[in-house]
Amino acid sequence: MTAVAWFALGAATVARAGDNDFRLNATGSDNAGLLFQSTADGRFEPLDGEWRSLVTQLGYVFSPKLMSPAETLGHAGFSVGAIWSGTFVSGDKAFWQVTERGQRTGRGAKLLQTLQLDVRKGLPFSFEIGANVMWLVDSQLLAPGLDVRWALQEGYRYIPDLAVRGSVNQMVGNRDMRLTTAGVDVVLSKSFGVLGVLNLAPYASWSFLFIAANSRVIDPTPTTENDPDKNFIFRSVRPGTSLNHKLTLGLRTLYAMLNISIQGEIQAFSEDRTFGPVGALTTKLGLDF
Repeated sequence: MTAVAWFALGAATVARAGDNDFRLNATGSDNAGLLFQSTADGRFEPLDGEWRSLVTQLGYVFSPKLMSPAETLGHAGFSVGAIWSGTFVSGDKAFWQVTERGQRTGRGAKLLQTLQLDVRKGLPFSFEIGANVMWLVDSQLLAPGLDVRWALQEGYRYIPDLAVRGSVNQMVGNRDMRLTTAGVDVVLSKSFGVLGVLNLAPYASWSFLFIAANSRVIDPTPTTENDPDKNFIFRSVRPGTSLNHKLTLGLRTLYAMLNISIQGEIQAFSEDRTFGPVGALTTKLGLDF
């Protein structure tokens, strides 16, 4: 009940537009489009490269959070938890100025915070299913999601646990675009007891993220009537052409039923860099029954 109340209290402010809400037809200080440009014939064309960069970083923000080792809850197990995550993005890039904060200050936020309510249920044969809803703080954006986990091996004394997880989150709350982030995680972990009181489980995961995004019709001149010929849409970002990678390292601490976890994750093999520019720090407070 504490986790539910905590999340509901934070999400109660979702009804108003916040600093992290955005408009894809937003303009910069020189009244030029941030994600589009004018053409010689007076029309407008999208900057699909900038749009793709925005979508990719936003996809990482809303990507399903792992927050657990490879071992499952057991066929009778149940877990509920509240999750806070802070994701570091390229807030100084022009494409983040499409947010309300960026329009006001000329710079987007470099740290985007999310709150998440997470519920998981153990199943027979080392399976586990979960449901969650994520809220981007200072915005109207929500991302409900589902996941399923299968532990290929768990519970052996000297062998690490190994599991795979599939997950999907769908962003809602923005009129300009649809964003879906799906993930496949390969998780390796090993749990051990400490003084018969605590159970610690360090874990590592490599994730494959598939990001899909579509824009609705964008009006670059919202204050001008009767010029629908100037409207445009962005090129769709499809999962088959947008494979991303993420490295996750974490630690779950279990005291009786109390679950306290912390993890860090970082974008990998993106923009000609091995790691970065997006990274996240995530914590969880929950109960495992």
